[in-house]
Formats: sequence, C-alpha cells, structure tokens
Amino acid sequence: MTNIKIKHAGKVYDLAVDPEESGLTLKLQVSSLTNVPPDRQKILAKGGPLKDDAILGSMFKEGQTVMMLGTPLEEVIKADDVNVKFIEDGDSTGLVNPNLLNLPSGLINLGNTCYLNSSIQVLYTVDELKRDLQNFHENDPALIKNMKELFEKLKNSNGKEVTPLNFLASVRNTFPQFQERSREGFYKQQDAEEAYSQILNAVISKFPDLEKYMKVEMKSETKCLESGGQDDVKYDFEDSLKLSCHINNSTNFMIDGLKNGLKETIEKNNESLGRNAQYEIQRKITKLPKYLTVHFVRFFWKRETGKKAKIMRKVQFPFQLDVMELVDEQKREGLIKARDEISKLEKTFDEEFRQIKKAKLTSELTSREQYESQMKEMKSIKEKRQEQFQDLFKTLDVSEGENASSLYDLQGIIAHQGASADSGHYQAFVRDPNDVSGEKWYKFNDDKVTVIDREKIMSLAGGSEGDSALILIYKGVGM
Repeated sequence: MTNIKIKHAGKVYDLAVDPEESGLTLKLQVSSLTNVPPDRQKILAKGGPLKDDAILGSMFKEGQTVMMLGTPLEEVIKADDVNVKFIEDGDSTGLVNPNLLNLPSGLINLGNTCYLNSSIQVLYTVDELKRDLQNFHENDPALIKNMKELFEKLKNSNGKEVTPLNFLASVRNTFPQFQERSREGFYKQQDAEEAYSQILNAVISKFPDLEKYMKVEMKSETKCLESGGQDDVKYDFEDSLKLSCHINNSTNFMIDGLKNGLKETIEKNNESLGRNAQYEIQRKITKLPKYLTVHFVRFFWKRETGKKAKIMRKVQFPFQLDVMELVDEQKREGLIKARDEISKLEKTFDEEFRQIKKAKLTSELTSREQYESQMKEMKSIKEKRQEQFQDLFKTLDVSEGENASSLYDLQGIIAHQGASADSGHYQAFVRDPNDVSGEKWYKFNDDKVTVIDREKIMSLAGGSEGDSALILIYKGVGM
C-alpha cells in the first residue's frame, strides 16, 4: 500500500491506496471523505488531472501530498431530493431544514472501518437481534456488551453520528484477522462479508434462539457422475446462515446465481471404481427462515496479485424475491398455498396505499398537515396489514422464526466500490421501515446518511468499479 495525503478545502486527509488500483477507485475513496462526487473531482497528479483509468502506482509516491479541487454536494442535495419538502419548514431560501428529515445515525470511520460500519447498519435491521441483546449479562463477552451499547446509541442518538470505538476494539480482540496492519502501521481494509459473518456467528453462539430466524435448512443429494449406480447416491441434511450467489459468464439474475450456489462438483474416492471420481452435490431448501442473507460471491483469490479480485459483472436482484425454485419439491405445496394467500393480502393493501397517494389535497391544510394526515392514514393501514398477516400465519403450519411462504422483501444491502476486497470502500443501504410504500431508502456512507429512492437501489447490480451489492438481507413478506 502507498500512503498519500489529499488536500481539499483547507483539510488534509490521510489515505492508504493500492498502487495497482485505478484512479476511479481513489476518487470513490476521496468522495466518501469529502462528499465531492467522483465526476466533480479534479485530483492534480503527475502530468495533469487524474484520469479514471490511470494506475495509481504510476501517479503517486509514498508520502506525497496531492491537491484536489471540487465542490461538495450541498446538505439539501446530500439528502438526494427527499420527496417530503414543506414550505413552512424552509428558511428564507425555501429550503428544508435538514434537522426535520429524521435521518438515522451514521457511524464514524475510525480508519479503514467502513467494512465494519456497513455490516453493523445491516445487522441493525434484524429486530430479533436487537431484542436478544437486551438480555446481556455482565459476564458475557465484551463483543456482546459493546454491540448492545452501540445499538442503543444508534437508537437514541436522534440522527447524530455515533463513534463505534469500543465495539471496534472488541471486534479486533475477538477476531485477530481484523488487526492486520500495513508496513506503515495503518489498519488495513477488510472484507465486509467476513465481518458480517463473523459477528453474526458470535452473536448466535451467545443467543442460539436467534438461529431459527436466520438459518436455512437444506437436503443434499451427492451422486457419482461416472458410475451411475444408486449405491453411489447419498442423502444428507445441512444448514447455513446465508445463500451464496455464484457468478459466472452467464449469470444475469440473482436467482440463477443462487441455483449455481446450491450445486457443485467435487472429486473424491469411489470404492466401487477403485479411484477418484467426479461427484455432483445438489442442495434443495427444506426450511426457510424469517431473514434470508444472500452473499454475492464477487471476490476470488487472484494468484498473480495475491489479492481478492472483484467480479464486475452486472447481476440484477429483485426487491421481492421468490425462492420457490430452490425449495425441495416435497415442501412446496404448503409454501405455494401460503404464497397465494399472502399475495392476495398484499394486493389489497397496495391498492389502498395507492388510493391514499392519489387523494386530492385540500388548501385548508398546510403542506405539513397534509403530509401528516396522509402518513396517519398509511400507518393505520400498515397496522391493519400486520394484524391480518398475523391472523393468517396462525392458520399456517409453521414454527417460530420460519417463513410461511417463499416470498421475501429486500431490506438491506452492503455494497462495495473498487476492484479488490482489500481496498475501495463499503457502504450500506437500508429500506426505511416506516415507509409503507417501500420507495424510501437510506444510504449509509459511514457517518454521512442520505435519503435515496428505490430506483437508485437498482444501480447496485454492478457492472463497474462503482457500488456493487455484496450482501443482501431479505425479510419474509408480512413477517
């Protein structure tokens, strides 16, 4: 890694950059620090402004100070044109007071800790995890204690930034891999998927009851591809806290990558043949949890560079996921029935939401009063929706923590910018749980929290060094 300093608007930022990365990756890192979009940046490097396709190693030297020109997005633009703007809340310019946006709290970057911040923001969407952390005891591990304190700060900080110092220290003490430093002594960037998985496993080991809300159960069939005999077919059962979306040259949609992830070919000894042979393992889901974590396997070990390189391919993911194709045939009948009933309820409520949005506004009320009236109606419908879903679930044969159908709604994403897992930048995107329309999302760029709409979430499908979805967490519809 090469350590440089970026000077902008009177401030100096220390950055550790990978000499083999591109100019665009550096601009993405700088954007996360300065809020200047990459296309507005003018980084003065050797030979002129830094180009997106330039190789950093040929442009900068160790310890070099580099000037960057560019105007940050204003606070109102930072909120990405949030739809709710009230004239009576504005200042003399008519702009919205940002304190009225009720944004959630972001997490301060403590030096290449965006991988941890984004993981926490997505884990914070799991209600049962927040509930279990309330049962903390003084003799529990420091990781659990500090996670509980951090979640309480996120809940009670009223949009103010939170410093996750104690939790970061306990993560590094619990998992030595996150203590890795560069030769210059800086903590290195880490893989957000590894952080997410390690933390989740640690919490589940403390609160085993949480597992039933997160664990996918599967049946596996292992058969020899060379002998063809039934004696070489074995059945087993296994479970996992995530489904892997494997990406190859023909993967365009997430469901296809998930199918790839449930099938693999291995080589092992075949006694009847007296030699090693090719075996195929095919997995089918037998039980679905309330929360479904999907891991886009975008990183692979590149021997030539000794790093985890990134697969840039664009892979589209749905806001509502139906995993029926991945379920064991013997388990489908009950899920299909539940899916049909849930879909009927959803259509009814979606129509009610649309009617409220179409309702004509009256001039007798201020814009804020009109908005609050509309939100009150939507909240009432949402509560009625939850009650009817609960009544429906009582009639279905499912255990606690189990998804009654095969339908899931997307509620959180960890995305990565850059070309390598060990560099670049991680951000989290979380659906606003209070927005019944599902259109409003929050973007967590460490401590900078902005509002974006549903359409911009689709750009996380990948296809470039920009934000690409790495971890997606789905929640069972109606749960």
